[in-house]
Amino acid sequence: MHRTLLSALILAGLGLCTTAPAQVEIEWSLRHSRTLLMEPVRATVSIGNHTGRNLDLTPNGNARLRFDVEDRPTSLVRETGQPLVRRPVIIPAGETREVEVNLLEAYRILHGQSYMLLPVLEFGGTRFAGPRLSLEVQPGLILLERHFGMPNQADARTVSLRQLHRERTDRLFFRLDAPTDGICLGCYELGRLIRFFVPRLEQDGEGVFHVLHQSAPDRFVHSRIDTDGVPLGTAFYIAQAGQIRLVREADGQVAVTGGTPFEEDPERPGILTAPSLPPSNPYAGQIGELPAKGRAGPAAVRPAPARPAPRPASPAEEAVVW
Repeated sequence: MHRTLLSALILAGLGLCTTAPAQVEIEWSLRHSRTLLMEPVRATVSIGNHTGRNLDLTPNGNARLRFDVEDRPTSLVRETGQPLVRRPVIIPAGETREVEVNLLEAYRILHGQSYMLLPVLEFGGTRFAGPRLSLEVQPGLILLERHFGMPNQADARTVSLRQLHRERTDRLFFRLDAPTDGICLGCYELGRLIRFFVPRLEQDGEGVFHVLHQSAPDRFVHSRIDTDGVPLGTAFYIAQAGQIRLVREADGQVAVTGGTPFEEDPERPGILTAPSLPPSNPYAGQIGELPAKGRAGPAAVRPAPARPAPRPASPAEEAVVW
C-alpha cells in the first residue's frame, strides 16, 4: 500500500512539472546565420519573466545572460572578459524585454567554421535555456588586399575587400587589420556586389580609406572608413561601369568622377532619390510627328525606276545540255 501511494505521488508530481509554465521564457534570433570572420555576430534575445521577481541583468544584478558557444561537441569557446549585455536591463515581473547583444565581443569566435549557440539565463541558482541555433562563420573570398604604412609600426594597416554569399546575393565586406598588434579593427558589410566592375580602393592624405563598388547595373556605392576602422559615411551614384572611378587629386583628396550622385529629397529629409538622366539615345523630334505650321515637311521620296523585263533568249543564245 505504501508503494502504491508513493507511485501515485510521483506520477502526480510529474504531471504538475509537465503542465507548469516556464518561469523564464527565452526566444531569440540571429541577424545573420552566416557571417564573415570577425564580422559582428548580432542577436536579439526576448526574455519573458514569470518568476514573480524583477530580473536585473546589470553586472551586479541578480540574473546573468550568457551563451554556450560550442565549436565542437562538448567543447565551449572561451569568453573574452567583455560583458555580453552592454546596457543596464531590468525586466519587471510578468513582462517581456528584448536585449540586443554582439557575441563577437564576448566570445572568442576566431575561426571559420560552424558553431552551435545556446542562450542561458542564470537566476536563483537555476539555468533557463532557450532554443539552440547554428552559426556559420566563413573567411570569405578575398577580392583585394593591400598593405599601408611601414611594417612593424603601430600605424601599419592591412585592408582586404572580401566577398560572401548570403541571402541569395553576393555581399562585399571591408576588413581592417593592425598587423603589428595582431588584431582586427573592424569588419563591415558594404552592401550588395555585382562583379562586372572591379572594386576600387584608395587612401587619401588624411588616412581615410575609400571604396567604390557596383551594387546594381547602373548603381555604385562609395564608402569611407577611417584608419581606426570607424565608418564615416556612404554615398550612392548612377553611372556606367566604364566611366566612374576614384581619382586622387593633387591635394591628396580622393573623389568620385564619372558618376551622378543621388540627391536628398527636399520634401522627405533623409530619403535619397535617383537623379534624372537624359535618354541614352536622343531621337529626332520629327519622327512620328506632324510637321509644325510654317515648316515644310520632309521631301517626298521618289520611287525607284522600274527595271526592264528581261528579253527572251534567242535560239543561238540558249544553253546546250547534253
